[in-house]
Amino acid sequence: MLVAAGLLSSAGTAQAALITVGGMITVDADYGDSFKAGDTFVYGFTFDDATIDTDIQTYNAQFRDGVSAFSLTRSGSNTGTWDPASGTFDVSPFGNMIVGANSDSITLQARGSGFPSINGLSFWDVGLTFDFSYPPYNFVDTGSGQTFAEMVGVSPLNFAAATSFAEIRDNFSFSPLLSASVTAPIPEPGTWAATALLVGGAGFMRRRK
Repeated sequence: MLVAAGLLSSAGTAQAALITVGGMITVDADYGDSFKAGDTFVYGFTFDDATIDTDIQTYNAQFRDGVSAFSLTRSGSNTGTWDPASGTFDVSPFGNMIVGANSDSITLQARGSGFPSINGLSFWDVGLTFDFSYPPYNFVDTGSGQTFAEMVGVSPLNFAAATSFAEIRDNFSFSPLLSASVTAPIPEPGTWAATALLVGGAGFMRRRK
């Protein structure tokens, strides 16, 4: 099941080091009774870019402690039955917040408890991937000890500049697959906020690591 998404990315001053990212996932194909074409879900998360990498590898940095909030909200106009309102997402530590030095991408996996099943199968996670390889970024991973801002080379990183992909998955088939992409950001005057226009897209994030 493919979707399109719009995305909003904003951040405070570099001193605050907090980044807030939000977007909309739009379903464009039916997936049983749980998801119907046209269903929309709004997601959002808050991340501290001063968080320190806890992974000793030099290609796959881990910043699980940096995510302080994650939300997913169903639109009232949805005709599919799946509604995340009953669940609670885990944060600090987060399921996964991985920055890939080789791929110049950031992957989040939001997990939790209390969520309804997806067509009879237990909910597993909400996955978001932000690809910064075009336009080119050069994420440099020196191993554990560096901050997120040091690895990506800018503070704050504008998530709206990435091509993004999303999934809402069950714990058996790791489906449905949801994909999303965004245009270049449009900065708001006098702030770090940026917006992106809905453009649609196709693609998928790989199965959980």
